[in-house]
Formats: sequence, structure tokens, C-alpha cells
Amino acid sequence: MFDTDPTGAWHHGSVPAPFERPVIAQRNLPVLLRGLVGNPCAPPEALVRLAAANIDRTGLARRRDLPAQAAVILAGDEDADLRLELAANPNLPAEVQIVLARDVDVRVRGRLAEGAEYFTTVGVHGRHFPRPLSHDVYALLARDPQPKVRRALAFNRHLPDDIRARMLDDDDARTAAIAAAEWDPAPTARISELLSRATGAFGRELLLLRLDGPLPTEVARGMLAGIDSSAGPANSAELLPYIAATADLDAALTRRFLSDPQLRAELAANPTLDPEHVAALAHDPDNEVRAAVVTRRGLDPVLRESVSVEYDDGSSGNTVEWLLDGDLSEPDQLAFARSRHQVFRKTLAMRTDLSDEAVAILAGDESFAVRLFVCERQPNAPGWLLARIAADWTSYSRWDMLAHKNFPADVATALARSDDPQDRVVAAAHPGLLIDTIEALLADGADDVRRRAATNPSIPTDRLITLLEADESAVVSGAAANRTLPVVTMHQVLDQARL
Repeated sequence: MFDTDPTGAWHHGSVPAPFERPVIAQRNLPVLLRGLVGNPCAPPEALVRLAAANIDRTGLARRRDLPAQAAVILAGDEDADLRLELAANPNLPAEVQIVLARDVDVRVRGRLAEGAEYFTTVGVHGRHFPRPLSHDVYALLARDPQPKVRRALAFNRHLPDDIRARMLDDDDARTAAIAAAEWDPAPTARISELLSRATGAFGRELLLLRLDGPLPTEVARGMLAGIDSSAGPANSAELLPYIAATADLDAALTRRFLSDPQLRAELAANPTLDPEHVAALAHDPDNEVRAAVVTRRGLDPVLRESVSVEYDDGSSGNTVEWLLDGDLSEPDQLAFARSRHQVFRKTLAMRTDLSDEAVAILAGDESFAVRLFVCERQPNAPGWLLARIAADWTSYSRWDMLAHKNFPADVATALARSDDPQDRVVAAAHPGLLIDTIEALLADGADDVRRRAATNPSIPTDRLITLLEADESAVVSGAAANRTLPVVTMHQVLDQARL
């Protein structure tokens, strides 16, 4: 809790010694401090000072550049929800990881164990993965008394092989199944044993989906026999599509799956299906079956391009996982960029290593979904396309497009003058705006617009300093979060607040 002494100085817990006139109006200090928490260029020592105060500690916990000293402070906070946010931070030092791995709240330990991927918005939307935890932390979490923590750990893509191997023998069958399914390559030799231990469909589905190679024919036969003889087949029947997609097929299994219209698409995707049946299913009347044939890895390109498939242009799904993996030569990039099949063009647009020529082809694609992915994922997305998509797109990635280095300044200016406040908000921080336009946004009638405008990096430093004294809290918080705010000014604010 902040208060003032008779001189008007803000302090925390003790009366400060007299000092020169404050550089910041006292009424603005709490708002300024919250703004500093979100300033992307706040130095580590400033973040440590903020962590020691009760100022938006949740916002601090989410910062990917959180200094170790600040993380230690937050890890000892009595608020479990704050520690939960901290456990999701992908860049925690080892000394904080071990503290959270012993946390009394199972949610905190589970969040740390999971190591979930996260997203950032820095001009090009991207998927990022957390750094590995220390080996001691993995070992501690693998012994956690709560199965839900161990299950979360089994999903962690960085889990060391020796610990994952031990988790295959976990007393909890689902933990063992997840540990096997997430191992690359999956321990095929133990699949039969793990399948027999798994209870219900969930664990078995995980194992079947992540097999390194086909499900052995005899194992598939045994599972089918169990399903056929089950008194309550509803749960087991959910496994049929997975068996059809992964079994090492022989003639009898192929006939069985072909005879079931609900399983033909899964059969068409099975990598062990013989070429004769693949060619026949390429002309199946069911669009889903033909789509499954098209996405088979290693399919003859001539056959692939001869198959007609209809795609849902509004769907963000329908991607080809194997096209996202590994290197892709430029000739292959161009071939997939010109494919008749939207699913390949859309998947290709998600890669961030494309040549300028491939990006140019995809930028002119007939599919909106393909063009959208170009804008969301490509560092060299053309400005004209960014402007065209951003004009009507309302999702979160619109902010990314405005922050993209290729987004045209004149289009951002037009959006900044729009009658729609949402247009003005997303355009307000564009670095290409002229100062007159920024000033108009700083006087806008909407708080969000004023706050966003105050973060614009093109505001001159002397003008930015005056915004810290504004009467509008939205402007003050935005100015404090402005990446161009001088570090010396940040420390003046912290000094004045006695942090």
C-alpha cells in the first residue's frame, strides 16, 4: 500500500528522507508502476524492484525475460494463482523450478510439469516451446504422489529418456500410456503390454496414434476380437478408426475395414495399404476418403494431382503434419505452392522458411485461409496483402499484422482515422504514424485508443515524458509501457515510489 508523507512523496512502509521535487505527479505513480511492468524494455534491475512490491505481480510472472532474482521473489508468494502463472513461464531458472516442483498446490506442480507450448505476438505470430527443466526437477516430478502431475509430465516434450523409460512402469496406466505415446520414437516393443494395461479408450488411442510404425497385425486382431466380444462395445468401438489407420494390414483386415463406410477414410490413410487399394480409393465417392488418399506421404505426385477434393476454406484445420517436418527444397516448396490441393498450400504457408517466390505464389492464392496464414506466419509477407487481410480480419492476429515490418504506413494511418474504434486501437502503435496522427489518437474518446497511442515508439522522448504527467490514467499507463521510455526515467519513477 502506497501513502504520502507531508512533503507529498510516495513511499512504501517508511518515511523517506527529504529530496528534490518529484519528477512525476504523485497521483500517477501507481498507474506508472503498472505500466512499467508491461514495458518490454524495462531493464532486469527495474523488474526486480517491481517484484518486491505488490504491483501487478501476475503481469511480471508472465514476462519471458523475468530475471532470476524476481522469479525467486514471486515463487515465494502466498497467492497460489500467482505461482500458477509463474509455473507457466518457459524461462524459469533451476532454483525456481525446484521450488515450484515442491509447491503445496497440485495445480502449480502440474503446470510446471506440463511444459506447455505458448504463443507470442511480435509481428509474426509464432509457436514457441519452453526450455527444458533441470534433470533433478524432472526426477522429482516423476515421483509426485498425484497422478495428474505425473500425467502432465508425461506430455512434456523435453522429458529425458531415462525418466520417460521409468514412467512406462508407472502404477497409473494412463501415465504409462502417455509416456509411451509421447516418446519419439515410441517403444514399439512394449506397445502390446501397454495396450493391455490401458483402461478405457483414451490411453489406447494415444498409443495407437503415436506408434513408431504399424500396429502389429496380431495385436490388431486381438483388439478387434475384444471389441467384437465386448458386452458394452460403445467405448471400445471408439478405437476402431485408430486401428484401421495404424494396423499392419493383411487381406482380411483390409476387407473388414473396406466394408465399413465409417472406416474407409482411416483405411485410406494407413501407410501399409497396398497400392491397388490406394488407387481405387482415390476415386471413392466420399470426399473425406479421397482427401485421406491425397495426404498420404510418398504418394505418386501425378496420382495426387489427379484426385479431386473439396476443402472448407473457412477451416483452419486440414493440415499435413509431415509437410511441416524437416527440410523442404525450393523445388518442392514451389511444387506444393502450386498444388491443386488447398491442404498442401495451407500447410506450406505455415512454414517460416519459404523462399520469396513461394511466398509470392501463396500470397496470390484463391483461398482466404492460405492468404491468412501467409500474413500470420511469413516474415516476408507482402505489405499489400497484410493491408488487404487486416482490413476485414477481426481475430487477434490482426494486431500482429499491424506490427509486421512490411505493413504499409499509409494504410495504418487510414485505419487510425477510421470511425471504428477497433481500427484505431490496432493502428495506434504503428511506428509509421505521423506525430499529428498520434496526437489525435492521444486525444481520442476511447480509453483503449489513448492507451495504445501512448505506446507508439515514434513519440519524441520529450513529449513522452510529458505524457507521464497526464491527467488520463490510460495515457499514463501507455506511456509507462512505451519501449522508448528512457531507462533513467524508469528508475526515477521507482526511486520516487521508494521501491
